[in-house]
Formats: sequence, structure tokens, C-alpha cells
Amino acid sequence: MELLHPPLFLIDSEVEILTGYKLPSHQTKWLRLKGWRFELNGNRKPIIARKYAEKMLGCASDALDAIPRPNFRALRGI
Repeated sequence: MELLHPPLFLIDSEVEILTGYKLPSHQTKWLRLKGWRFELNGNRKPIIARKYAEKMLGCASDALDAIPRPNFRALRGI
């Protein structure tokens, strides 16, 4: 079964790839050093929102461009 939407948070293997570390304590240290925002779950593992990670890595689409906006010039007859 294929997921329709990616998970809200990065999965463990993605955090390992991002930080280069397997141990959560080292991942946390790397994230703090780089200035990333994250939370720690009950297992003391860093939790990172997928959209935040995409933004930090420069590959997030601009959400404002995706929002349809009225063409005020057309409404004014310009």
C-alpha cells in the first residue's frame, strides 16, 4: 500500500540521513548546532516537521504561490 501523503514528521531513517548520526543524543546535538527547531518525543528522539525540514533545506514550494488570488485589475476593468 502506497501512502497518499508523506508523514507529518521525518521518520527515523530520514533524521539519521539529515544529521549523519544514528544516536538521538548526537542527532539532537547536530540539530541544535545548526539552529534547527525540533521537539523531543517520549523516547528522547528528535521530532522534525517535514515541511520545516523542506523549508530549511530550500526545497519547499512557496505556499503563497499556490493560493489562488482574485485578479483585482480585471475587477476594476483595467
